[in-house]
Amino acid sequence: MDSDILFSFVVVEYHSIDDIRMCVQSITSVVSGSFTYEIVISSNSQYNEVDKKDIAGLDFGNEVRWIYNEKNGGFAYAMNCGLKEAKGSIIIFMNPDVRIKYGFFEMTDYLQKHTDVGIIAPQIRNSQGDIQDSFRSFITPINFINRHLQRFINHGNKVKNECKPKIVDWIIGAFVMMHRQTALAIGGFDENYFLYCEDMDLCKRVSEKGTKIVYFPQACIEYEGTRSARHSWKYAFIFLKSLFRYWRKFGLC
Repeated sequence: MDSDILFSFVVVEYHSIDDIRMCVQSITSVVSGSFTYEIVISSNSQYNEVDKKDIAGLDFGNEVRWIYNEKNGGFAYAMNCGLKEAKGSIIIFMNPDVRIKYGFFEMTDYLQKHTDVGIIAPQIRNSQGDIQDSFRSFITPINFINRHLQRFINHGNKVKNECKPKIVDWIIGAFVMMHRQTALAIGGFDENYFLYCEDMDLCKRVSEKGTKIVYFPQACIEYEGTRSARHSWKYAFIFLKSLFRYWRKFGLC
């Protein structure tokens, strides 16, 4: 391992070249010139050789490495493929449509100073500046029903603007920072989830090791999030399939 590399940004890619270009620009504008880093693009797109040559001809920068995965195995699979290739001591798992806004190094400093923190993640705002509900309680059958009842009654859940670091159950996987050794110690993501709940599962296993999951609102990223499961029967089915798998795995049903 190249131990002089501090940050490895592992970014999932699925036919999203334009997003990747903007994501890379966002990362380099923050990190370049400050610390050693690499950007590992873990592609599930199954591009042919001509496409790969075209991508190789694009100027993403020397810090960017592309990994072409053998299959489209889902989010967890792509992240694990990237983790296997990552050389940095701190791993950032992120979506390609994330843009880093501020507080990245403050969040890094917090992680390094607090040895009891297993995972840390920033505040998320959409392009209109609205805070997103990026941290939640572990989903149980009871609070799953209650959450949807409250959403129906209140026409959505209002997100509280936290001002200080907060210990939470789990954080959505759009942008997650952790030590590489922590990720390796638990075997990375559970690849049995194709989509949804793999981030909750990751946080659950990390917290079971005795370390904390921290929401860090002094840092912020921009991320829209599609909430596909709320608007598509197809994705709703995938979400429920993943959720029932999570419940069975941890003895909740």
